[in-house]
Amino acid sequence: MLTSIIVKAEIISLRPSNHRLIEASICTLIKLGKDRTPRKLDMVKAGIIDSCLVLLPTAPSTLCSTIAELFRILTNSSAISKSSAAAKIVEPLFLLLLRADFNLWGQHNALQALVNIIEKPQSLATLKLTPSQIIEPLITFLESPSQAIQQLGTELLSHLLEQEHFKQDITTKNAIVPLVQLAGIGILSLQQTAIKALESISLSWPEAVADAGGIFELARVIIQDEPEPSDTLLESAALVLSNVLRSNPDYYFKVPLVVLVKMLHSVQEGTVKLALDALIVQEKTDAASAELMVEAGAVDPLLDLLRSHQCEEASGKLIEALFNNARVREMKVSKYAIAPLAQYLLDPQTRSQSGRLLAALALGDLSQHEGLARASSSVSACQALISLLEDQPTEEMIMVAICALQNFVMHSRTNRRAVAEAGGILVIQEMLLSANSDIAVQAALLIKFLFSNHTLQEYVSNDLIRSLTAALEKELWASASTNEEVLRTMHVIFTNFPKLHISEAATLSIPHLVAALKSDNEAAQDSALNTLCLLKHSWSTMPIDVSKSQAIIAAEAIPILQSLMKTCPPSFHDRADSLLHRLPGCLTVTINRAKNLKQVMGGTNAFCRLTIGNGPARQTKVVSHNMCPEWKESFTWAFDIPPKGQKLHIICKSKSAFGKTTLGRVTIQIDKVVSEGTYSGEFSLRHDSNKDGSSRTIEIEITWSNRLSDETV
Repeated sequence: MLTSIIVKAEIISLRPSNHRLIEASICTLIKLGKDRTPRKLDMVKAGIIDSCLVLLPTAPSTLCSTIAELFRILTNSSAISKSSAAAKIVEPLFLLLLRADFNLWGQHNALQALVNIIEKPQSLATLKLTPSQIIEPLITFLESPSQAIQQLGTELLSHLLEQEHFKQDITTKNAIVPLVQLAGIGILSLQQTAIKALESISLSWPEAVADAGGIFELARVIIQDEPEPSDTLLESAALVLSNVLRSNPDYYFKVPLVVLVKMLHSVQEGTVKLALDALIVQEKTDAASAELMVEAGAVDPLLDLLRSHQCEEASGKLIEALFNNARVREMKVSKYAIAPLAQYLLDPQTRSQSGRLLAALALGDLSQHEGLARASSSVSACQALISLLEDQPTEEMIMVAICALQNFVMHSRTNRRAVAEAGGILVIQEMLLSANSDIAVQAALLIKFLFSNHTLQEYVSNDLIRSLTAALEKELWASASTNEEVLRTMHVIFTNFPKLHISEAATLSIPHLVAALKSDNEAAQDSALNTLCLLKHSWSTMPIDVSKSQAIIAAEAIPILQSLMKTCPPSFHDRADSLLHRLPGCLTVTINRAKNLKQVMGGTNAFCRLTIGNGPARQTKVVSHNMCPEWKESFTWAFDIPPKGQKLHIICKSKSAFGKTTLGRVTIQIDKVVSEGTYSGEFSLRHDSNKDGSSRTIEIEITWSNRLSDETV
């Protein structure tokens, strides 16, 4: 057999002009190579390749086709295609492809042989032709009537474009239009090779690919159903489209949303990032696009990206933007996003701070929909948000998590219990003392929602009241202001859990409630007044020592309440007055002076005697020999409860050697001084022996203030 090969080689080399004999010999070698593959190496060793290369420049078209077929058969062997002998074939075959009389069969064989060889890049090392000389003829084959030649032409071009100098050559740009056309032809094998070639070209000439209609054709490939593209083809098309879009963001708007969504499934991170960028830009530009993205199936791949910790910031940004759309929250898919977002936050592998923040924001968006906030999966969301608060969050994360929790617990008892069982009560209590007043406000609001009914009655405690009191104190010292939300929360808790009224924590909170009454914040004053009135209603049922202690502390509010009666809206009056009439205080009566106390006989030595109820009388000093005496003496009575319906009786008398003479008397109702604080004026003294008809008056000032001593009546 080896002898026969050698003979054939000699015929080819010794009789170059006898084309028929040579062609017959080559056909024999072709058949031999097909039937007995191991003999191919024998042919190469016998010098068949070198002999054929000598013939090519002058051989007729048919013989050239036959030689090309022999080269194809030989280079089908990997060992031969890698050899130095095969490398000699490359340039002659490219020159052969330039011949106008070279038939389709010959073109097919030559192209296949070149593909076999050039798959191994080292074969191009000895090539003397320029990239333009090689690429230009290949472009014509891309438009060949033969599908097989188109296939081989694009495959060969694809291999060549792996070399940088071919990729950058200007002639390559001319291949873009036919390659784009092949990409959209609908024949999978052609699409695969054409798009593979475009992968390299699109890096150098992305605008040209776009101008050739590449965006449209590539988009069609990505979403085509028939024939269904392979994963490899989809990845290749998505990669080329990414290269084009990356060159000019204006191209983002030329790609259908469904295509960009499908690109999110890519295994190439660069493709996914580009698709995310394009979708984010479109969502920002057109709010209506959010619904279309969700309808195209964007939510699942976005959640998958988050959970696999890929492109976390971009995918989180887009999913948050989608769920921030009220119409999207109405869509069924939103319900099934809660659990994956929660899993992402609970995953110990989650390290991206921006990803955590955006996932929490997305949960916050979903929580705004009452139906979603009540969904069974929202329990896991509450657990995840509490976990986030425990894991050294930023202030922004804290705000986002607390606000999301507010929505989740507002409409669901189950969620309230989930927060409590996750240790959320203590976590949120700590937030009350945050240096950031906004965080403290939102934490107080969350506590109010948690304890707005009796669901968590086993979790309510003195410590909770102490935390709220500490929050009030911190705010007062830090900014001389009052946190009205903390006050509202305290009122809600005292309203729903009366058992706390007798607690030490409740008693210790009273000074801060009084301080809130002093603020200029009407809402804070209103809440503080409500809470004090609430505690007041329980004093009658409390142990006497507790109620007395609370009342004494609350009495510090007396002057403030009296001021509120004068300056605040009518809605305050009844509550302030009711509280004033339950607080212990002091009634102080000041006798200033009297006028016209002359007598018919003798001089006037005047003094006054004061009595309230059945208590002992108080008496001023005697001012001798003065018809207009001036005393300026004050007398104080202490009351556990303000006197109701009682009167102040004052008798003015004159003392002489003959006894005491009544100069006049006055009786004053003292109820209204409790509310008004001060009641003063010049009062007429009634007297029976006023024969000259003169008017006798006395000037008195009465005040009600907080207790000064433990003296009682």
